[in-house]
Amino acid sequence: MTKVPISELAAAVDARMSFADAMFESLAVATRDGDGVTRPAWSPADSCAASMVSDAAGALGLEVAFDRAGNIYATLPGQDRSAPALLTGSHLDSVPKGGNYDGYAGVVAGLTALAAFRDLGIVPPCDIRTVGLRGEESVWYGIAYIGSRLAVGSLDVSEIDRLRRADTDRTLADHMTEVGIDVTALREAATPYITPGNTKGFLELHIEQGPVLVDRNIPVCVPTVIRGNARFPFARCFGEYAHSAAVPRELRRDAALAVVELVGELDRLWQDYEAKGEPDTVFTVGQLYTDAAQHAMTKVPGECAFSLNFGGTTEAFLDAVRDRTATLAAEIGQRRNVEFQLGECVGSNPTPLDPALRNRLGAMAESLGIPMHEMATVGHDASIFARTGIPSAMVLVRNQHGSHNAAEAMEMVDFGLGTQILAATLLDLA
Repeated sequence: MTKVPISELAAAVDARMSFADAMFESLAVATRDGDGVTRPAWSPADSCAASMVSDAAGALGLEVAFDRAGNIYATLPGQDRSAPALLTGSHLDSVPKGGNYDGYAGVVAGLTALAAFRDLGIVPPCDIRTVGLRGEESVWYGIAYIGSRLAVGSLDVSEIDRLRRADTDRTLADHMTEVGIDVTALREAATPYITPGNTKGFLELHIEQGPVLVDRNIPVCVPTVIRGNARFPFARCFGEYAHSAAVPRELRRDAALAVVELVGELDRLWQDYEAKGEPDTVFTVGQLYTDAAQHAMTKVPGECAFSLNFGGTTEAFLDAVRDRTATLAAEIGQRRNVEFQLGECVGSNPTPLDPALRNRLGAMAESLGIPMHEMATVGHDASIFARTGIPSAMVLVRNQHGSHNAAEAMEMVDFGLGTQILAATLLDLA
């Protein structure tokens, strides 16, 4: 393969920005839901995204294939078709009324890079493949990364008959069948589609889903680690309903105040860990409510439901907050004469991203003169490939107004810079 100057490759990527912009716009129109977009996993909407990727890849002369789970692959053939391939891409689904760039930006970036290679007449030593994954968002079936986990064989395929979509209460197998997936063939698949043996590495471009890059006025980031988490999604506290004006403090069993005390203590615990220098920790109380059928301004709350979500980059932190939550709940419950039922604690371990690939991405950013930043990131499909033993790394692109909302506002200039880094690194790795 003739070496292409990095400036020439960057120019070829820039020349394809109208192609990328058209891909974003066409899918936004097709899956618009009010101000945002809605693409449920294994639905006509994310199937529409897969079809658009297929059509665009076909027009570029790329090979198009689907695995048994419905993930789509667009391949630029390499000189040695038997060599392990390089993989890039991200997911096609969105949250309800979300933004158009979450996930899809990585798929479009992969196609844009392959289009630039085509324009330059590049035939890489190995295949380079862009994947559009299904079911990354946990909102639809209660767990995340379903498409990537099915692709690498880390999810028991029987789960498709157990998992139910939150808004329809129908099984994943039902919804797969509706969009043309042969679930019988999926159940009978003997080997994973993606393995460490056939995949040299995975690079995922994704929008940043927080405000850090915007705050620091930096266009891109190369993440160091994908945070793990410890979550109590269905926690409850039970006390006793009573007349608000008739029951003195010492005789109250106030579920709401008990939960508020627990949350306050956990917030202080988070601050303590930050003060000690524990890196990249987060704590969120995403749900906190009393029973709408029972609560009233003049009643002592007898029940309160809530969720707790800790994120961190070390297993020691996650183990500590799990234990401390249980201890605090027991102490507060005894003191306030209420009962905490925290429910099952679920979560994942932190996933370090490959240092060698991260260094390559950083070196390409430096060669291109693109300022970059390093920090931890949230959960992405890259974590599944990394846990499978496939070297994996990411590029995050600055995105205004956060994510999982209709206001996502990634600028095409920043997307172009991220795609330049992605394309240059893919070619360097090949």
